[in-house]
Amino acid sequence: MEEIVPTINLVMYFMLDSIKQKSIHHFFGAHGYTYDVTEEGKKKLVKDVPTSSGYYTNNVQKANTVVVVKDIVSLEVTDKRTKTEALLQGFLTTLDLFKTEPTMKNLCVITVQKELGTITRYKEGDLKNKEDLKFAGEVVTAKERELLTDIYHTLEWFKETGRSVVFDFTGMAEGGAGVRECQKRLDLAQVITQWGFDSEDKLSIMPRKQYEDPEVHFNKLIDATRWFCDSGEGSTFYDLHEGYRVYGFGKVEPDKNYYGKLTPDVTFSKLYTKKPMELLDKLYDFCNKRIDNSNGYLLAGDLNNIVSKDLARLIDQVPGVPNKKGKVFSPFTKQKSKPLLMELISPVLMSYRIKDYLGSLNVIFEAFMKKDENNKSGYSTFYDITDLIYVKEVNGKGVTKLKLNPDFSQDRKTFVVKVDHPSSKKPVPVTLSIGYDLPDRNSFNSVEDPDVKVWLVTDTRNENGLRYSTVVQTEEFIYIHTSAVANLRVLTLAELGKDA
Repeated sequence: MEEIVPTINLVMYFMLDSIKQKSIHHFFGAHGYTYDVTEEGKKKLVKDVPTSSGYYTNNVQKANTVVVVKDIVSLEVTDKRTKTEALLQGFLTTLDLFKTEPTMKNLCVITVQKELGTITRYKEGDLKNKEDLKFAGEVVTAKERELLTDIYHTLEWFKETGRSVVFDFTGMAEGGAGVRECQKRLDLAQVITQWGFDSEDKLSIMPRKQYEDPEVHFNKLIDATRWFCDSGEGSTFYDLHEGYRVYGFGKVEPDKNYYGKLTPDVTFSKLYTKKPMELLDKLYDFCNKRIDNSNGYLLAGDLNNIVSKDLARLIDQVPGVPNKKGKVFSPFTKQKSKPLLMELISPVLMSYRIKDYLGSLNVIFEAFMKKDENNKSGYSTFYDITDLIYVKEVNGKGVTKLKLNPDFSQDRKTFVVKVDHPSSKKPVPVTLSIGYDLPDRNSFNSVEDPDVKVWLVTDTRNENGLRYSTVVQTEEFIYIHTSAVANLRVLTLAELGKDA
């Protein structure tokens, strides 16, 4: 069997803190990265570039060999009885990585906790002595003695296997990316401790690329700023419609004082998808468990903050912090402005208004699913306007490629489509505003299905006018989009055949 040669070093930043909540609770956060000593870093030595001694902070006195980061390591130790217990548990968890990963060689710890440097002075006899044992000047508890003993044996194993641990007790004062990232782990540990979430210690090892650029898994066709969903008793969130999961969205007015205000800027949309949106489902489950919604209000999520890399990293841990007013914020509590993730819509009448508009999109969906060979269903008629949006080309390999119609340029504001109305003596031109009656150009550009179709749907039950919306159809989903108040086309006297 070929012998494994350890070549992976680990650099870790440690932080420790406490909060008072009836009693004192202690917690620990750590951030770090691994690198292969045999791989030469090619980046320039500039601020925040990873090196063999931590992220570069312009300190030329250190051995600043640029490295190639392999994995990002994150650790949260939560709700411990003492500061020492939290610190020792965090250190031991980090050391234990080396026993489970045979390729790991050396550890560099950057922290202000100088007491860690005294651990190497203990002898096995000291740890077994029944007399009071002190660490950092205080008598240790039974749990702390146990942790010290495990750390001692692990450090002895380090010596026997040629591994080493070095401490840097001044590096934290230099700031930089390592301190910022470590602070995030500490903030998260505080949230878990403070709110009584799952208090098991959390160790995560993730490839650098996945950590820096996690997949958000969000349908980019959705042209909205808010996500709307019901919660609590009687919720229909997980119900299927014709085999599709359904998610409701909307654009709110730019200067929002409350939900439900209707202006030309407001839109509503619904996504009917065969593939569930896991990011939204997991956030919904968290809110449904943590927010009391006995009054049946609608939940609104801010997509600007939800569709983010930070939330994607945290969605399986603690995606947010709830408060008593039914709001959920980003868990990084020490930011001056805490990003809002979700909130209950109050007053309740605003919830009812939005529910009504989103409910009307279900009517359009049902009509779309039942349309006949003439693309009609009751009062609804569906007009294929795909060619206005896309062109399809077949390459030399016979593969159909989809791209935007050249006429759909960046400065294009509207499309005009002529439709029929039973009361009109001639075709009725309907003006579709991009970003209001239709998704915007960038949203359309995200679609990859070469069989995509775009439809304009009209409802002509009113003898003097029509309502209209748009539908985007692919193999995996159906997306319905409409303006909240500007989707009514009143027929002119000339169209009605009446004298002016």
